Amino acid sequence: MKDLIIGCSTNYDWSKLKYWINSINQSGFEGEKALILMNCDKETVIKVNDAGFTVVGFFQDEDQNLVYQSQIPVHVERFLHIYDYIRNRGPFRYVITTDVKDVVFQKNPINFIESNIGTKNLMFASESMLYRDEPWGNQNLLDTYGEHIHKIYRNNEIYNVGVLAGTGEAMRDLSINIFMSCLNRPIKICDQSTFNFMISMEPYKSTSLYLESESGWAAQLGTTVDPAKYEQFKPFLLENSPKIDEDIVTTSTGGSFTIVHQYDRVPEWKKIIEEKYGKEE
Repeated sequence: MKDLIIGCSTNYDWSKLKYWINSINQSGFEGEKALILMNCDKETVIKVNDAGFTVVGFFQDEDQNLVYQSQIPVHVERFLHIYDYIRNRGPFRYVITTDVKDVVFQKNPINFIESNIGTKNLMFASESMLYRDEPWGNQNLLDTYGEHIHKIYRNNEIYNVGVLAGTGEAMRDLSINIFMSCLNRPIKICDQSTFNFMISMEPYKSTSLYLESESGWAAQLGTTVDPAKYEQFKPFLLENSPKIDEDIVTTSTGGSFTIVHQYDRVPEWKKIIEEKYGKEE
């Protein structure tokens, strides 16, 4: 059964998308690759196709650029389109979906999944902090659910909605659950808070793998390394921060991460990573 990596973007051209795409192609991943492009110029669409990715578009203007207007933020709406893709194009053995602009794959994600998922069906990546200690997330949780739920769940560890993986069926159903849970909320950007609320309960707690940063699955650099926040966050980090060894992002003990997220928050690392994955094959 085939595997899938899928992402979604709007208003990004090849200069923004190429790092994600090139890193996947360099990782050794041999499954299906798809990119949902809501608004994108024709030239970029051609390059994405030429790189071996299935492009999912909606409408074209007279110049054949992809266009799509929606009142739902892309952070939320992506999960509806991911659900539709898995439902219509599956079955898939494993599915990985990540943010696009600030993610690279350093290794083939299937190798990590096969070695670690065991009897679980979903894998989540920790941000190495509790909600109560991370100002943006804490406020986002409060704004989404109000004071009563916030008071109960603010002591939970944060897991990042921008890097998700699991079996095809579980990822299909998780995607539509995230999307539906975000509708009619007091704020528009609530995919992170609704996702964390869901996975703090059964059946997710029994059926999912909750991975620390130090596992080497996915580095969340926005909380663990970002120089603009590091001194503020350091006392509250639940584990050691990632490092960089030449052009490879590693755990504190030197193990190479499979996925690196939010590398653009760390200017020195961003330059190194974009140099590595910006080159055309």
